[in-house]
Amino acid sequence: MAEQDRIGSVARDAVRLVAGIADLGLEAAEGAVRRARGVLGRSDLPEMAADLHREVKAHGDVVLDRVAPPAQAHMEALARRAAAARDKTSGG
Repeated sequence: MAEQDRIGSVARDAVRLVAGIADLGLEAAEGAVRRARGVLGRSDLPEMAADLHREVKAHGDVVLDRVAPPAQAHMEALARRAAAARDKTSGG
């Protein structure tokens, strides 16, 4: 009988844990819906979207500058290749 009580206790704890997690998830979803309603009701929504777009692009630039080498300018690369080819053909 003690084994069944222990199993029942573990099962009840698991159910309570799942119910608590579900409740937290619902509260978070409700909060997100409330915030979304508040944002959608604003008259300056297009300006907010444009600001967000600029901010996200700026963050993307920062990340790319941090992890990727800067890209060489296309015209500069062509000019260097042309100069190298000219030097090769002129023998210098």
